[in-house]
Amino acid sequence: MKAIHSSWRALTALLLTVILVLSLAACGNSNTASTTQAAQTENKTETTEAAEDSQTHLIGYSLNSMDSTMKTMADYFESVAREHGWEPVLLNANGDVATELNNMESLMNMGCEAVVIMGCDTAGSAAAIEELGAAGIPVIIAGRKIEAKEDSYYTYVAGDHHEAGKAQAGYLNGLLEKDPALELNVAFIYGQSGSSSVQQRYEGFESDCLNGQYADRVHLIASQYAEFDTQKAYDITTDMLTSYENINCFVTQSDEQAAGIINAIKAKGGSLDDYIVVSIDCSTTGQSYLKSGELDASVLMAMRQLAVSSADYVEAALNGETVEKTNQVVGYYQLVTPETYVEVMKAAGMEPVA
Repeated sequence: MKAIHSSWRALTALLLTVILVLSLAACGNSNTASTTQAAQTENKTETTEAAEDSQTHLIGYSLNSMDSTMKTMADYFESVAREHGWEPVLLNANGDVATELNNMESLMNMGCEAVVIMGCDTAGSAAAIEELGAAGIPVIIAGRKIEAKEDSYYTYVAGDHHEAGKAQAGYLNGLLEKDPALELNVAFIYGQSGSSSVQQRYEGFESDCLNGQYADRVHLIASQYAEFDTQKAYDITTDMLTSYENINCFVTQSDEQAAGIINAIKAKGGSLDDYIVVSIDCSTTGQSYLKSGELDASVLMAMRQLAVSSADYVEAALNGETVEKTNQVVGYYQLVTPETYVEVMKAAGMEPVA
């Protein structure tokens, strides 16, 4: 026991000695310590200021789906944002307005300074935009018109969707002009119901083809919405081919749907030489069918140009500039065929699929 007490006393004495030495050292070097602390504070301030100066803007992108067309669009959004030195955050709504609203709220909570949205629904997507607008976050509506209150979004940028339908009509009118004996029995497969761009594309086709110069030789046999879905387009085409044996032309509003149409024709044992198939997008899916010759024509969306224009308006919003509420991307839609799609895409600054 005495040995233990002696050990404790020795340890205690040692600790007191160490504390005393440290205290004296601290007192003796108080000026040095103060100088070091000041230098550290100054360095920390300089580092913080430098970080703030180099801080990138967080920009949100809300996409309506992630099919091959929207995947390409997402890639352009992301690459153009990074060219501006921004940090892009891309979220996919999968065609659901409830998911879209949640995504927009997530982008807001992340601290995004501006948001670009390609909406799911003309009316249904308005709530998401108005919520961000109420929070003071500028929203750029891209590609598809959304019926939100004007004061809730910064601007709307897109092409004239009537031009897509007119381009399809122009291709078919060219065939009708070349062959006076040709009559077209058309099955029209729409994209997404509730979308203003879908309706405008149809109106362009209707005015220039169904009611155009060769209207007496163009007959609309059937029409239906496929919601930009390949499987739905496949099923609809299968039913149409069974119900209307005289159909010889399919006009559709996306390459994803064109894929469903082409595969349904092949599954029924039909020859694609007996059908004309005209689409919109010139996506990676569309390019593969243009290359094989199974898709007669598509209409290129200049997606990179839409991404560039959207970024221009994001930058204007960040700079506090005032812009028009509606802005158009000139030449957004261009007809392409198996012979021309590579050249047209390159001219639009887009890289065709090898």
